[in-house]
Amino acid sequence: MNPRGGATRRVPARIAWLLAAYALLLAAGCASTIFTSSKAPGDIPAVDPPRFEAQARGAPPRVALVLSGGAARAFAHLGVLRVLEREGLQPDLIVGSSAGAMVGAYYASGKPVREIEALAARLNLPTLIDIDPIKTLLGGFGGLGLAKGERLEAFLRESIGAPLQSLPTRFVAVATDLNTGEPVLLNHGDTPRALRASSAVPGLYEPVHNGERMLGDGQIVSPLPIGAARQLGARVVIGVDVVYPPQNASLTSPLSVLFQTVTISTYRHLLREREQADLAIVPDIPPTADLALSDREWLIAAGEAAAQKVLPALRAAFERR
Repeated sequence: MNPRGGATRRVPARIAWLLAAYALLLAAGCASTIFTSSKAPGDIPAVDPPRFEAQARGAPPRVALVLSGGAARAFAHLGVLRVLEREGLQPDLIVGSSAGAMVGAYYASGKPVREIEALAARLNLPTLIDIDPIKTLLGGFGGLGLAKGERLEAFLRESIGAPLQSLPTRFVAVATDLNTGEPVLLNHGDTPRALRASSAVPGLYEPVHNGERMLGDGQIVSPLPIGAARQLGARVVIGVDVVYPPQNASLTSPLSVLFQTVTISTYRHLLREREQADLAIVPDIPPTADLALSDREWLIAAGEAAAQKVLPALRAAFERR
């Protein structure tokens, strides 16, 4: 795909298809409860449920790296990490929301960027979207999302099994409490479960039940969680923003309007959060009709170019520690 192609951004075809399929399957499944599960949605026991605990882990973090959500656009985070790794610039704290939480957790685990890129290359739609269409058509959803997210969690568990508090670099994933609308910081407990919660897009993935909380996508209330990094004591905060902007949208259908309303709400949160950063890196990702896993390489390149462009400011930010 030509990353520069198209002057306007439409609803990504895959998202439109998934939303349409979701509505169709919901209508078909409501009449029957043959296969409906009695288990709460996403309530699969974890060895150590993710949660927040105050950490007495050395001095307060001086430099924090905050990675936004952004679905496929989050591949651009890997380009920024390429530059940090090449320059030997290691943050004391990494905070991530949604897809940014996944990238951030891998980097906090000590994996080299080339290894994270290799893992990203293994991602495919069957891993990301685990749907049992026959069960759904015959028995209804029995849950609160089109996909459970269990297959994605299993993928994460294969490659990042250490608990949050044991990652070599301090790390926090941000999720949303769907009952209260509050951001929830997760820095202790099961890492794959925390990442699944932080990236549980409403309607697409079932929420993750975590004690009394029902957790969903962190991007709902905190797409670029600069405030979380400040709350944890960071003195210098570098934010990487790859969130979808609402500009140049093509509103041609009910689905496109629905997508745009979500985009606007997220973007307003983003602008307030980005103002709190000491340095904001915004990769140049031009409007496109669709973004897919296959766009990985040019998105990574866009992130690398953006970080390279502000390299003097990056170096200065780390020197301030």
